[in-house]
Amino acid sequence: MSTTTITIVIFSAIILSVFAIYISQARERARIEKIRRTNVCNERYQRMQQLLHDLPPQYLNNELRIMIAERSVETLNELVRLTKDPRHEGYLKSDLDYLKQLRENNPKFSAVKVTSEAKAKEVRNNLEVLQRFIQSQHKNKQLPAANAKKYLDFIALSICQSKADMFDARANAAKGKPRVAIHNYHCAIDVFKPLASNPQAIKIIQQYKLKIKQAEAEAGKKNQTTKPADATGENEEWDSFLEDKGTWQKKNTYDD
Repeated sequence: MSTTTITIVIFSAIILSVFAIYISQARERARIEKIRRTNVCNERYQRMQQLLHDLPPQYLNNELRIMIAERSVETLNELVRLTKDPRHEGYLKSDLDYLKQLRENNPKFSAVKVTSEAKAKEVRNNLEVLQRFIQSQHKNKQLPAANAKKYLDFIALSICQSKADMFDARANAAKGKPRVAIHNYHCAIDVFKPLASNPQAIKIIQQYKLKIKQAEAEAGKKNQTTKPADATGENEEWDSFLEDKGTWQKKNTYDD
């Protein structure tokens, strides 16, 4: 073989080796990216399901539920494409049925009371996750500005409502203690101060003010019933004192 031929063969071998390494690295990068994307989609799907099914229904409206369900379906479609996992196909069918129900029936969901601090914190965390998600969707131009604002306003109200609900629960638990109830109702009103111009917040504040009036009326009745008893007690104590004094004076007369 001539020197030229040997040089060409060696050069070709080097090029093929470099190309093989490049293909191998590209495949590895694609594999890693697929794993990363699958993990991202799985996490997003889990978050969507938490928002739809773990969040007490009163903190979402159906418009928000539809938006979340739509994103859940989009995420599952991507997971099906990435993994070909039959489980994801089953989840997708279930989510499509749920989305259809939301769109066609506009169902009503019963409120679920939140009475523990731990559950209230969980609710707020989920709402904050939803808040960040909507902000991200708007930033990535996947959600119109008008819709994003409407959703964020509702979520801000729900976050305040979740805090106020705890004060309301404490007020309801304060049976026979109207002053404690009044204090908690005032705390609930304070929660809505950042949303003073929100019509729904104004309506809720008025409801708490009505509860305060009712509690004040109860406190007034309680004061009226306790005052005579106190007065009677004071009179009996004074009469007893006078009797003792008279007995003491008589005793002194007899001793004389």
